[in-house]
Amino acid sequence: MTFPSKDAGRMIINEIQMELGKRQEDMAKIIELAKQAAESKNLDALRLIATNYPMIAAKIMNDMDMSEIVLEQLQGEDLIQLYSRTKKHLSFQLRKKMLDRLIPFITEQAKAIYRRGVSASVSKYVNYEPGLAWELEMTIEKMMSNGRLAPNYDSIVSKEPIKKKRSIVVCIDKSLSVLQLIHQIVLMASVLSLSVKKENFSIIVFDSESTVLKPIHKYTNPEELVELILNIESGGKTNLEDALKLALDQLKLSSSREKIVYMITDLERTIGGNPLPIIQKIEDLRVIYARTYRRVSFVDEVISLSNVSLIELNFDSDLVELTTKLIS
Repeated sequence: MTFPSKDAGRMIINEIQMELGKRQEDMAKIIELAKQAAESKNLDALRLIATNYPMIAAKIMNDMDMSEIVLEQLQGEDLIQLYSRTKKHLSFQLRKKMLDRLIPFITEQAKAIYRRGVSASVSKYVNYEPGLAWELEMTIEKMMSNGRLAPNYDSIVSKEPIKKKRSIVVCIDKSLSVLQLIHQIVLMASVLSLSVKKENFSIIVFDSESTVLKPIHKYTNPEELVELILNIESGGKTNLEDALKLALDQLKLSSSREKIVYMITDLERTIGGNPLPIIQKIEDLRVIYARTYRRVSFVDEVISLSNVSLIELNFDSDLVELTTKLIS
């Protein structure tokens, strides 16, 4: 199987960008370009068409041979973007094939981010006792500082979770305005879920309306969570008030002393009432601000409240640093 040269692939992408930039797009030309992209296995070009015309891209993808070799050409963000925009129009077989690649990829990425930084913020180092696991790097460092060649009880370092009785709700904005950041949002939600998996936590998705994706007392393994988040159907407007009311309802089901709401959103409310009175009832609201085209004025009103903290999420965000700040 042959793939297009970089120059040929760029020519198709340039043509698509020019066509999508016109005031009145020529649909026959869009379909012709989509077919060219499929015939040359140019999946970047297909992803670009899927941004504006997901049904056309999905039809082409259903008709072409999306073999494992073809799917290998798409990695990470590209594959997530293409899947997220076309999934509801894909055949069952192709949707499953793409999920089979995406779920382990995202789960492993989330686990790596968690291990690199977040786990330290939800654990503490302690002296070794029988039954505890060794923290190898810290043990070696302590042995070297003490001039020892072999470990003993005094030099072995272990790590145990910090026991906190918390209840956590993660609210994910699924309106169309944040879809371009879907790769970061899926990873962020997955890392947060790993970080709080031993605590009471709930996941809510929202646009015009809100839905509990994971109830606060139900256990769901990381792979199931990734699939649930990936299969969120994007669309609708943004009703912050409704999402926050539902988050408070979930928190009322728990007797934990510490209660936190994480909200991944662009804060661009387009429907519903003023959410500020609801926000003031939340003990600790941590906003992951998915800034898209512009900073909305409502951001300043939200961060002026003493119970709210905000961290910006964008294409270049270091998710290790960002999530560590959120969890600690």
